[in-house]
Amino acid sequence: MNFSLYEIVWMFFLYAFLGWCTEVAYAAVRRGKFVNRGFLNGPVCPIYGFGLVIVIGLLAPLSDRLLLLFLGSVILTSALEFITGWALEKLFHAKWWDYSQNKFNIKGYVCLEFSLVWGLAATFIVRIIHPMIYGLITKFPRLPGHILLYVFLAMILADLAATLVAIRHLQSRLKLLMSLAQEIHETSDRIGDSISGTVLNIKEYAEDVQDRYGELAEMKKAHRAEEKELQEAHQEQERQLLASIWEKAQLRQEEERNNERLHLQMLENQLRMKLEEKKKNRILRAFPDLKSNRYQEALEKLRGMDKKQ
Repeated sequence: MNFSLYEIVWMFFLYAFLGWCTEVAYAAVRRGKFVNRGFLNGPVCPIYGFGLVIVIGLLAPLSDRLLLLFLGSVILTSALEFITGWALEKLFHAKWWDYSQNKFNIKGYVCLEFSLVWGLAATFIVRIIHPMIYGLITKFPRLPGHILLYVFLAMILADLAATLVAIRHLQSRLKLLMSLAQEIHETSDRIGDSISGTVLNIKEYAEDVQDRYGELAEMKKAHRAEEKELQEAHQEQERQLLASIWEKAQLRQEEERNNERLHLQMLENQLRMKLEEKKKNRILRAFPDLKSNRYQEALEKLRGMDKKQ
């Protein structure tokens, strides 16, 4: 079928909006609350608009041949979803949806279950919905139609620019989290080394004291009768020495722990302050299966923090 550019653009916006409505309804049933689904902030899912324009443009002549229409819809929608998922991951180093846990998937971008769902939905739209949509487009007055299209185009371009900025900011936050996590890990290693060193020093002191105690014991056995008073003095010195060694070791260990604890507290406060200054990230809520090729561990921590908030 031949469509004018005016009709194609209107079909894109209408089906992008209907696709967004479908995603919101699906998320509400699945998660029990409203989630603004979609790549953009506005009430549109561009992948639905592009997909259905392509399906209608290529498969509308097959609307009377149901099996061919269904198979063609499955192939076209799956190809579009695969290409879109692959391109988004290459551009932003993140996976916006992931079907890896579904059977018969291809690299997590598409799976048989949803391909069949898209095929059935596209078949239904071509056979039932599109004639009504196309009738509305052709009957709507052209002048206000053109004006609305210009307004919608300006809005979606502004939305796209804002979304790209938000994604860039999300990647910066993930990078910051990874940097802070590495710093905390290094601090933990330093604390562990300090504790281990203190324990080993105490052990050496104890062994040294034990050796000295053995020598004193031998001396006491040999001179018990003649040096009773000297023996008591030596015992007192030994007790004082042990107490002094233990006190110094405890003070040193406590001081090192306090220093490292203060350092960790400063890092945690910095991280909390930076996270509290930021608003909840809409993209994480819109894409609960989002995965980062570079910062997946930090992404999981960030998702956990957003849930606590």
